Amino acid sequence: MSRLSLKVVGASGQGINSIGEILAKGLKRSGYCVFGYREYPSLIKGGHASYQLDVSHEMLRSSDTTIDLLLTLNHHGLELNLHELKQGAILLHSTPDWQFSEADKALLEQRQIRVRYVPVDEILSRLQAKAILGNVVLASFVWSILGQGREVLREMVREQFGHKKALLELNMRCIDEGTDEREQRAAELSLTLGPPDKAWADHLLLTGSHAMGLGAVHAGVRLYAGYPMTPSSPLLSYIAEVQNDTGMVIKQAEDEITAAQIVSGAMFMGTRALTGTSGGGFDLMSETLSLNGIIENPTVFVLAQRPGPATGLPTWTGQGDLLLAVNTGHGEYARCVLSASDSQDAFDVMPMAFNIAEEFQISVIVLTDKQIAEALYTQKPYDQGRAELRRGKLVTDPATLATLKGADRYDPSAEDGVSPRWLPGTEADTYCAQGDEHNGDGTVDEGASNAVAQMDKRMRKLQSLHAALPDPELYGATDPEVLLVGWGSTKGTVLDALERPELRGKSIGYLHFTYLWPLKTELFTFLTERAKKTVLIEGNHQGQLGLLIAQQTGILLPNKILKYDGRPFFRDELARLILPHLDTHAPVTGGHPLPSRRKRS
Repeated sequence: MSRLSLKVVGASGQGINSIGEILAKGLKRSGYCVFGYREYPSLIKGGHASYQLDVSHEMLRSSDTTIDLLLTLNHHGLELNLHELKQGAILLHSTPDWQFSEADKALLEQRQIRVRYVPVDEILSRLQAKAILGNVVLASFVWSILGQGREVLREMVREQFGHKKALLELNMRCIDEGTDEREQRAAELSLTLGPPDKAWADHLLLTGSHAMGLGAVHAGVRLYAGYPMTPSSPLLSYIAEVQNDTGMVIKQAEDEITAAQIVSGAMFMGTRALTGTSGGGFDLMSETLSLNGIIENPTVFVLAQRPGPATGLPTWTGQGDLLLAVNTGHGEYARCVLSASDSQDAFDVMPMAFNIAEEFQISVIVLTDKQIAEALYTQKPYDQGRAELRRGKLVTDPATLATLKGADRYDPSAEDGVSPRWLPGTEADTYCAQGDEHNGDGTVDEGASNAVAQMDKRMRKLQSLHAALPDPELYGATDPEVLLVGWGSTKGTVLDALERPELRGKSIGYLHFTYLWPLKTELFTFLTERAKKTVLIEGNHQGQLGLLIAQQTGILLPNKILKYDGRPFFRDELARLILPHLDTHAPVTGGHPLPSRRKRS
């Protein structure tokens, strides 16, 4: 597999993302799959940030730790990122008269790094252009190193600035200057991509937040309320950007409590509504979640994970909120927890989340994380005809509404725990929806027998939901000697790692859990009993999915690969960590024909 890794580093506010996005769009148009990964501090300007692109003519789902080309916009990258360069890699910088330390000189010589100073300031002065256009110069320089013609870049600039003649002309000159600088003064610098596959040109280039926003629109969401909190903010921003196209109502609430209340009220009135937040914001929403549990009001919450506790690492990634999602909110009540894993899942889970919420009259928590929310994916166009809107036992037929009694709403005899639901204002008998324990029509009833009957009714939904949910998905070997288990954003990295030469062809299977509560464990139990070793892979300290599995099955998973430094798993890193577990005779602990099964619909 021909794969290149390119990385742009500098301070926040220097245009790192602009260069990365220019290159990503151009490479996709030229027939390559790209995967983008961002790192940045919790600062508007300053600090040390990066934008990495992994590029191939084959499918990519993750990043590598080592890079083929490093472009530094300031001197900090020359001090902090040299160790990431591969043997024979290219280092580009625009810091005049920079002197490397003796240790760095030795590293550059040992790895035969090709270093080149790009005189961006001189070029911009010659063009009488502003500093921001240096990004176009540098992107063109890199573009030429990759052996790509300048016309693709010119076409992209033409599309963006075609209505501004002077700015268009200046951008075109920057493209020419950057390309000429490389061709005339650095012709020896080149990197070779594999043969392009024009099918990639027809794919989408989008983040997980964009994918989730599109999924919400596809699910029939008509209202989004939220309060900005990284890494959920990009979802709010994207849905707001397309508001005029979708006609959706967007509300930036004064806090997360209000956002949760707005969405709950909208859902109670029959409008599909969504909110999203991160850890501390989700804590504030938990009381509303509990209220929805007792009034059996369908709701959907997006919980975008970042490392805690408290503010923690606000602009980094992690999987530390699984147990929070499963257990949040006082009291016992049914809920469903599921997780996106990539741009396809981020789109697909939204219609499913709303269908589950309405069919079982429960809250559904959709987990994502900073890696999924902000990673850049090359995505096959979505099938707009796949979503099916199911509203469960919502009664809208006038004849049926006329037969309903108030006591039908919370009828404790409902076999599956789900009773008829109808909307305020319809021609039907009334009921009361309130946070006190109540009888069938919502009247307060603190009697012992009623408390038991209503609790049993609500909790029966978990049994019905468990039966309806799909099994986890198995990738790789169908009867593996080594079984890997994971969820969320680890999926793409695991699948990419299994294609590396050191793991390819081995008897390894990966069992991926999308639906995390209630947890379906039958397939897991079957596979782990047959496998010689089962290895848990998670982005948290405790191995939280492993704790849920142990709780539900009694099976402990001592072999773990855990990461909790705010960074995602990288492909080469994860392959190295998996490799020792292939020795099925030696235990490696952490700290670090199949039965028929239900398919995802």
